Amino acid sequence: MKIKKKLFFPALVILITIIIAVVINLNAVQRNVEIIYNFCISQFGWFFILANISCLVFSLWIMFGPYKNVRLGGEDCKPVFGTFSWASMMFTTSCGAWLVVYGFLEPIYCASDAPFQIAPLSTEAFEYGQMYAHFHWGPNAWCIYVPVSIAIGYVIYNRKSGTGTVSGACSPIINNKKAGKAFSYIIDLFSICGAVIAPVISIGTGMPLLVVLVENIFGISETYRTIIQVCILCIWVIIFGTSVYLGLHKGIKKLSNINVASALIFMAVVGIMAGLFKVLFAEINTIGLLFNNFIRVSTYTDPYGTGSFVKGWTISYWACYFVYMPLMGVFNAKISKGYRLKEIAFGQLVFCTSGCWFAMATFGNYAMKLQVFGKLNIASFLSEGDEASAVLAILENMPFPKIMMVVLLFISFVFLATTMDSSAFSAAEMTIKQGYKDNFAPRWLRVIWAVIAIVMAFVLLQTGGAKAVRSLCYIAGLPFAIIAFLIIASVIKMLKEDYKK
Repeated sequence: MKIKKKLFFPALVILITIIIAVVINLNAVQRNVEIIYNFCISQFGWFFILANISCLVFSLWIMFGPYKNVRLGGEDCKPVFGTFSWASMMFTTSCGAWLVVYGFLEPIYCASDAPFQIAPLSTEAFEYGQMYAHFHWGPNAWCIYVPVSIAIGYVIYNRKSGTGTVSGACSPIINNKKAGKAFSYIIDLFSICGAVIAPVISIGTGMPLLVVLVENIFGISETYRTIIQVCILCIWVIIFGTSVYLGLHKGIKKLSNINVASALIFMAVVGIMAGLFKVLFAEINTIGLLFNNFIRVSTYTDPYGTGSFVKGWTISYWACYFVYMPLMGVFNAKISKGYRLKEIAFGQLVFCTSGCWFAMATFGNYAMKLQVFGKLNIASFLSEGDEASAVLAILENMPFPKIMMVVLLFISFVFLATTMDSSAFSAAEMTIKQGYKDNFAPRWLRVIWAVIAIVMAFVLLQTGGAKAVRSLCYIAGLPFAIIAFLIIASVIKMLKEDYKK
């Protein structure tokens, strides 16, 4: 099994260049990136929405269309992973610490800057805030990964081409001549860099919360914040470095199972504290509101208003999810051998959505309860951009706050570790020449990508460059949104060619 040196070393150079640029002149990088980002969102926001709708329609077609029973690996192939482990790995790969932080805060965020000209922090704003939190973490989010997961898996296990990359997924559409090969190379180079950079978004959101939790649990002064970050990152290296080294079966699968089981138990406890029947009342109302407004929110661009809500939330979310597309596509394809196409679509649209909605129902309703009844002004924390302190204040209003902090620290820690696991695994898989017989990248290559990702995260956190890289990721979402259409066309073409009857 050979490493693709033409991809590995250029990707490494690009990532190192980004780090050096941020360290040398953060202000210039941030300023230029923000200009490009604002241009992309303002001028091409409609395209992100169109691409998202296309992925959702494709996913539904896969679930109910004529090729729904096609199995990755052939009809006699059995699933390599059980349903719970398989769904857990898909779920934890994408969510990370985002789900913990925004599970509590997004409904309040959306209610504070409500869409459709609704009065901020009104009763209607809270209802729509919870609805939008469900929308941003629902089927519209997870459908983005369905085409690429199926395309890469089908190319590897059914067509046995040995090209487990995003360009390989587009190969039936991309011309194999010189121009097509150059385009394929650019796609793969972007994909590798995206797989390594994307988790930085989650780390930038989750690290401040982890640090604040450690400070309050152990009574450590803020002056030692950098030391705490170093300790957290070192433990991460040990955890996900070991997990990545052990591989899918002995490492990532077990870590994902622990993560999901502990997260679900914690969500259930928070739901009980919020009031089980109140949560059920609120959730029925939220889902009903989402169904009634589904087409509107899926196509909402606010053309005659400021567009601040849809640009700051929906379009930014879709841009971020498209950046995760290569990572999720390679990883999901590798763990989905033996599953039918309809099961792959169902697993992401239903299983993964259910996990996110459970978090929104429990975390979100507990936070809303504190805000609405005046026990805690969470919106004031958010207006100052202090998300970590907002979550900490919510935990302090729970029974046994120290215990809840310890539990949330563990869950957030493992969530981030599993995301980094999958990032390193996918980057390694994209930088080797692989066959279809479950040949995985060598362990040392996975560890290298894991270390590169964590070093990059640490440098960016220390320099304050995480925000700049997050905006850079959002910009990269645009070409991946374009590639999504190529992937959809490729899957349809392959299926029609291979199943003419």
